[in-house]
Amino acid sequence: MRLRVAVVYTVEAPDSDCIANPHGTEQLNRTNTALRQTLEELGHEVYLIPGDFNLLTRLSKERPDVIFNNCTGINDKSSQPQVAGMLELSKIPFTGSSQLAHTLALYKPLTKKVLLHHGVPTPRFAVISEAGAMLPEGLVYPVIIKPEHEGSSMGISDKSVAGCPKEVRAAAEYVIRQFGQPALVEEFVVGREFTVSVLGGPKPRILPPVEILFKASEGFYSHTVKSRDAVQTHCPVSIEPELLSRIENVVLGAFKALECRDYARIDVRVDSTGTPYVIDVNTLPGLEPGYSDYPKSALAAGVSYIQLVDHLLGLALGRKASN
Repeated sequence: MRLRVAVVYTVEAPDSDCIANPHGTEQLNRTNTALRQTLEELGHEVYLIPGDFNLLTRLSKERPDVIFNNCTGINDKSSQPQVAGMLELSKIPFTGSSQLAHTLALYKPLTKKVLLHHGVPTPRFAVISEAGAMLPEGLVYPVIIKPEHEGSSMGISDKSVAGCPKEVRAAAEYVIRQFGQPALVEEFVVGREFTVSVLGGPKPRILPPVEILFKASEGFYSHTVKSRDAVQTHCPVSIEPELLSRIENVVLGAFKALECRDYARIDVRVDSTGTPYVIDVNTLPGLEPGYSDYPKSALAAGVSYIQLVDHLLGLALGRKASN
């Protein structure tokens, strides 16, 4: 069936006070092109609609049958949930998670509270809301300091892992000053890191994990490391069946606890005891074919890019049919 499909995309703010992320912008642009080409290959009529303050007006004018949401926010990442909220107000089915799930996953302290409530392992943490505030007590060093609600490792540098209160204070004050938001202070899990994709549906499916192989001098994803693609990744990976099962259970638990739908990518670190901890949940993972981790994982599971896009579109249309 030929459908009118709107791809809602991120608009780069020309004069915003937000921190620029040209690497992320380039990736989103390439993804939009790939989505359009793939949807047209599936036989659909495709419209690219900017995710901005006129989104509802444009959707009302175009009246697509379904929306492929690829918008990470209006001007900044913090509005990613509000874009989903606007799509909900349009009453047009759209791919991906609801406003609620985007909110729960984007605001990291909230994410961790929900995960802990549901018994999903995540590192212990504290929040520093203003410069000069008292430092958290009871956390085990080293800790990592990151912005409360950012993506693409924004605000994470080689100075983000701290081994003493002085370093915590400096890193937290940088986040608060530079990003205008609280700093999350989280116990740093030393060990292997994996990013694990979930393909939604009646029975969510865990796709083959991608292992992040850091250089000895790095050890974690800083924004510089990510933007320069300065790490190696392996998928599929060599992993013990018991550990793989633990990772899959933790990832599926996080996906369900945050009420994600359709697709998500969840980052975990495994400590020396073999316990996987959720360190981040991405409810709008990159979908650039041949580059992004999510389509790489899908391909390793035998799901081609065109099959992936068609599946996600079908999940959105299924919600329309059930209403």
